[in-house]
Amino acid sequence: MRYIDVLKEFLPKVFDEIKKDILNDEETKHFIDSEDTLKELIRKQEEILYKYLSEFPEAKETEKISKFYKELDIPYPVIIRNIELLKVKLLERVSLEAELNDKTFLLDLKKYINKLEDIISKEYIYKEIDKLKELENSPFNRYLLYSQHTSFIKQIAEAIKNNKLENYPLITADECIFKEYLSYPESVMVCVDANLCLYIDKLHELIHQISLTFYTFYSTGRYKEAYASLKEFIENSLKLSKTLAELYFTTFSNAETNFFNVVKYYQEANSKSYIAIIDIKNLKALNQIYSEEKVNKFLKDVEKRLTEFISNKREKAILIKGSTANFYLFLKEVSEETLRHIISQIKEIVETKFKVNGRYIESTVSIGVLDIDKSIDLSYLDITRLLLHIKDVAKESENKTYFVIDEEQKKKVQDWVNQRYKDTIFIQNSFKNKMVDVVFQPIFDTNNKEIAFLEGLARIKDDEGKLIPAGVFINLVYDLGLISYLDALVLEKLQQKKKLIQKVSNKLFLNLSFESLNSRDFLSLLKDFISCMNEFDITIEITEQKLVRYMQFLDEIKKEYPYVKFAIDDFGSGYSSLTTVAELLEKGGLQVLKIDGTLIKELPQRAFTQKIVKAISSMSKALNVKTVAEFVEDDKTLNMIKGLGIDFAQGYGLSKPKTIEELILEKVNLSTVNK
Repeated sequence: MRYIDVLKEFLPKVFDEIKKDILNDEETKHFIDSEDTLKELIRKQEEILYKYLSEFPEAKETEKISKFYKELDIPYPVIIRNIELLKVKLLERVSLEAELNDKTFLLDLKKYINKLEDIISKEYIYKEIDKLKELENSPFNRYLLYSQHTSFIKQIAEAIKNNKLENYPLITADECIFKEYLSYPESVMVCVDANLCLYIDKLHELIHQISLTFYTFYSTGRYKEAYASLKEFIENSLKLSKTLAELYFTTFSNAETNFFNVVKYYQEANSKSYIAIIDIKNLKALNQIYSEEKVNKFLKDVEKRLTEFISNKREKAILIKGSTANFYLFLKEVSEETLRHIISQIKEIVETKFKVNGRYIESTVSIGVLDIDKSIDLSYLDITRLLLHIKDVAKESENKTYFVIDEEQKKKVQDWVNQRYKDTIFIQNSFKNKMVDVVFQPIFDTNNKEIAFLEGLARIKDDEGKLIPAGVFINLVYDLGLISYLDALVLEKLQQKKKLIQKVSNKLFLNLSFESLNSRDFLSLLKDFISCMNEFDITIEITEQKLVRYMQFLDEIKKEYPYVKFAIDDFGSGYSSLTTVAELLEKGGLQVLKIDGTLIKELPQRAFTQKIVKAISSMSKALNVKTVAEFVEDDKTLNMIKGLGIDFAQGYGLSKPKTIEELILEKVNLSTVNK
């Protein structure tokens, strides 16, 4: 008691010295910018510390101290620095007091203050642990590595907060499932770069080492050292979480490209693997029946069910939503029997009825499966094209699935690849050498069967000079990104044949792609073409599917060339809204509606289709717009559209596409006959 009485006498002086030091300390002011706040902190802390020191050598009310620091919103470094300052000042003063200068007392007093630091540090450990809760609500927890990392952190946090150290995960990085997950396809997709995988692995190892160090300090009551370890643990844990979140975000923002990087990775590793393309049929028809909003909800439900199905197969599988197809699935190291079973289950899942806003949506699915091995040495684009081809084959098969697994099937696929390669070289060389020509399909007046317009159509010349129809090569031209170049060559050929075309008609239809009309360079060529062909009445066809996307182009051309007309091609195919069409008609942006050929083909057989065409005709006349019926293949259809009030007709029943020379000769022969 003699020591305590003397200690109490000079404690106020010690507190006064500390107060002056703290108030003049610039580093402390960095954390607490208000002097009043700092003074109030010093006052309250003096009260707590005086009580604690007065109870030396055994504090009786540590709960009060814990509660005080638990509720205190002051950074840990400021608090612990003040306690260290108290310890130094107090021990200095004690060593100068003759009555107290006892080594045993000094050591006991130092331990007593160290115990205070541990009490405070323990409360701040709980505060730091609370900061990890934000990881539990992260949207990235649906991903494999991120969720496992979060789960590990959560185990540590709950063991500490609930004071159940028996639940603390005392495992090394090699014993953690995270290490195994790093080899899963999803993880490979996220960190396919070897350096990134190595970085994540090393950071994960460091986190486990620190967690074991923290446990050692915490379980032995050395809370000050434990707090320092916890800070390091949290810093590195958040660093790993942030790294994984960024990688997952970047990877799945461009999921399809990164998915095929994984395919390439396993292919080069000579791992037995498969890739499947999963395509829901007739989405266009589903949109028309149920609305686009409901179909999008349906697709999300399908994705959710497929993801849940794959969730327990992630060591071998990865599923993504694609842009060139609905879904892609990658599977590695499974038997052919397992593969076929999984594909069968997927087909069953997708073709199950889905309830959306009270209505059931039914669908069918086509699935193509390709065995990936080193013999298929193709680029990402080539593999996607090959899969689209396999999907098309699957559509025609009885059960809508097609497996390219055995040697015979692989040979067929390789033949297709080889042919495509030849076709690609042929098209590229043809365009390079400008081996492109144009033919013309007349559009006839339904009243007198005279040619009203000529529609220019692209053709490619083969080595023998034979003209190849557009349908044979147009999809490949689009795939190769050469459609704008083809359209430019067509404009060039039309200018070269200008005088010949005038001998048949000076009214010309141009069928140009959206990709061309969306190109500034092509627009410049088009404007030059229009200026050069100023004697012609030019109508530019735009497809109904991309009507809204043409709006800016329409305004631009109409402003500069008000005499140029526009026609909607494939009108009635169901893509555009009538409101958009009416708006363009009102602005004078459209002068012709070309009725979708599939409607015209149905005319003789379907009374309902006749009513639709009649409605289009009536609407067009009311709006002073001309109509063209495509795919007119016989006199019966011609007479029907004439009776329904359609202005013009086009189709093989009237004339196939012909060279301008053939059309001139026909016109001359017709004139001779009429004479």
